[in-house]
Amino acid sequence: MKRKYYLIDTENVGDRWFKLLKKLSKRDLIVTFYTEHHSKNLEGYLTKQVHNPKILWLECAAGNNALDYQLIGVLSYLIARHPKASFCIYSNDKDYQGTVNFWKSRGITICQKGFKTTNKKKQKTEKKYVVEIAKSIPTSDLSGWYQALTAILGQEIGRNWYLKVRDDAEFRAALSKYCTGDEYSRGVNLVATVLGLHNLDVTKAEEAYKIIQSHNRKNLKAIREDFDKSFGKKPSQKYYKVLRPLVRVIKGK
Repeated sequence: MKRKYYLIDTENVGDRWFKLLKKLSKRDLIVTFYTEHHSKNLEGYLTKQVHNPKILWLECAAGNNALDYQLIGVLSYLIARHPKASFCIYSNDKDYQGTVNFWKSRGITICQKGFKTTNKKKQKTEKKYVVEIAKSIPTSDLSGWYQALTAILGQEIGRNWYLKVRDDAEFRAALSKYCTGDEYSRGVNLVATVLGLHNLDVTKAEEAYKIIQSHNRKNLKAIREDFDKSFGKKPSQKYYKVLRPLVRVIKGK
């Protein structure tokens, strides 16, 4: 019996692959690709399954399409080592289709599977935050959009919206109409959006924005210390935690 490799793009499918473990044969292997922005559920599952020989955990560098490239690289390595095995990529990302077709044309048994998307009610809520991001970040700054979407909506959902923004020119043009304020007001709006999402005091958005702008984006320690002074040491931990992923975007560099 052929060994089957399941390559999981957790940025795209999140935690919905967990049940796959029960379907494996003795020789099959799950290769899980994740980044530092993984969900709490994934972290808990990793803790429980870290010694399971049927799962290989690979932490990847985060960034626009970074996980995709690392997954494709590992896939190519596995195919070179085990050309008679079969492979399945678990992701809703259509960008993998070219890779799948490439290897199929060379006689490799490979497929891609995905999961159902979120319901309409959730999509409506998500779109509300997408519009708020559009008020803050020009659609020409796709890197900034990626950081904001994944920080606000989570890695899986945020990345799916990012792909829509990146690939749908008409949708991107519609969003660009929201970006009308100056850099200062747009930055404060982005901070307020994040604070509101996490039920933090949005009246502190301007102060938090000023603190971040007053420091080099790499000097996170200084930003954290100023948060402590302004918001109190214990409350500042929450503000710093939710805003840290967006420091580069807020700085505009």
